[in-house]
Amino acid sequence: MRRRRRQWILLPLPLLLLTACTPPDEPIAALAVQDGQPVGVLVTCEDRYARLAVFENNHQGEPGKRTLIRWSIDGPPASEIVEVALLGQPPEGWEVAGVVGTPAAEAGIDPDVEPLTEFLPGVTYTVSGSSRRDAIPVDFTLADLPRIGPDQVLAPRGQDSTTVVSRETFLRKARDKC
Repeated sequence: MRRRRRQWILLPLPLLLLTACTPPDEPIAALAVQDGQPVGVLVTCEDRYARLAVFENNHQGEPGKRTLIRWSIDGPPASEIVEVALLGQPPEGWEVAGVVGTPAAEAGIDPDVEPLTEFLPGVTYTVSGSSRRDAIPVDFTLADLPRIGPDQVLAPRGQDSTTVVSRETFLRKARDKC
């Protein structure tokens, strides 16, 4: 009987090792508010290339046939922390990404992509980003903006929730994950 238990314990070990190959998403992106406008904050982990995006996340339409409504920029970060007004001008040297920059297009799928040009009440948006690693996405609505203070950010708390924390707390935790 003991021998069987040991085999069952060792059996999941190879599966566990295989699933550990891809680094998990990290809390390196957050949402700040400056002058009433949403601002994406990305800790770049001192990488040479980074991406910051925001997209509508209302899940309307059939899976695989939904229109992706997004705004995305990418480029070389000039500093460890990139802060960009969402839907605004990208930092110098960065570009607004087109359809080619979507994962679906890179996989050979022709996605229906529309540019995100304004934030609307009642719509859920998601801020995402990447540098050395992908960021845990941060969901928000316009109703979340007033609760984010001047020295605070809306940051991920796990994979499926967010919390308002001090900017310094977010930056410290993000740097620790780099």
